[in-house]
Amino acid sequence: MFDKLRADYQRHESSILNPALWAVLNYKFGRWGLSLKLAPFRLLVSLIYGINKYIVIYTGNIRLYRRTKVGADLVLVHSGSILIDVKTTIGDRCRIQHNVTLARNLDRGGAPIIGNDVFIGTGATILGDITIGDGARIAANSLVITDVPPGATAIGVPARVMKYTGRPAENN
Repeated sequence: MFDKLRADYQRHESSILNPALWAVLNYKFGRWGLSLKLAPFRLLVSLIYGINKYIVIYTGNIRLYRRTKVGADLVLVHSGSILIDVKTTIGDRCRIQHNVTLARNLDRGGAPIIGNDVFIGTGATILGDITIGDGARIAANSLVITDVPPGATAIGVPARVMKYTGRPAENN
């Protein structure tokens, strides 16, 4: 358990004052509380989680709820103005920058499903019942309202999907 806490600490700039670290730790604490069998302990942990949740929202403006499904090694790269809807699913080793919204589209219903090893840039908004494939990249300030295949990059408003090659385009 302490190895996992240490790894989260190191992933979040090795700073105990980083609000993103507190958001992730409170999320994990809340998930642990949901697994408790005895109702009095579950209630106590829920109370502590709830108080900490509002502290995290007030100090870092990060909304990461314990009922959200999040894989291992989530990194909130920069803290501030991060909204992750309770119905969103996030895979392993995802990196999310500040001013990001992952939410349901109330007109169509459903919440985003984010694959493993996904990077979401600053100011990106991902709305609705869509899937972001493994290894995809969402560029800064993009509005994603359609599926993004694995390994692709989505750029723009609304986002267009581009194949990621890992090297700059050649001049023709």
